[in-house]
Amino acid sequence: MEVEAKYAVSSGDLEVVSALSQLGPYILHAEPEPQRQQNRYFDTADRRLGQARYGLRLRDVAGRTLLTLKGPAEVSEGLHRRAEYEFPHADPDPRTWPAGPARELAMALIGAAPLFPTITIHTRRSVIIASYQDQSVAEISLDRGVLHAGERAEPFSELEIELLPAGSESDLAALAEALREFIDLRPEPRSKLQRALALLEDH
Repeated sequence: MEVEAKYAVSSGDLEVVSALSQLGPYILHAEPEPQRQQNRYFDTADRRLGQARYGLRLRDVAGRTLLTLKGPAEVSEGLHRRAEYEFPHADPDPRTWPAGPARELAMALIGAAPLFPTITIHTRRSVIIASYQDQSVAEISLDRGVLHAGERAEPFSELEIELLPAGSESDLAALAEALREFIDLRPEPRSKLQRALALLEDH
């Protein structure tokens, strides 16, 4: 289960956060280099995944490719909860995936229908780990990038707080409250994929 909060922020506010070393009782450790991600999303011609509120993504970062299958999200005040399967793999066709729950679910959703690329999202992500009492409780991602949908493109800047195994939703709430002392956080109810698909549908 993925639990994260998404916020629309200004590019300047991302710079403010990147300079912080502490948020309340949480110590912040920034990764030394930003990630440059290419995120490609796939669906069938008749949008079977989208209609079931699933997302299928290949993420290219640091010379490797990760495949992610995300389920429908429950969203409240910017907090997103959803089932997620993620593993190293470079082919979106579930018939090529290793045996397991993700493959079974994808096959049930799309069967043998061919997949086509729908959306591409380029992201420059700076990652900050928030720790409490020597436990890493959350990952704060500072994202700048561009949503590409057909011939349309839209820049974005976004902040995400994702819980790590040692974290709790109270940690997430406390981090968001502490961040509000420094920047304007606007809850983002839609995922990047949903916003990009809206661009595609408006075309």
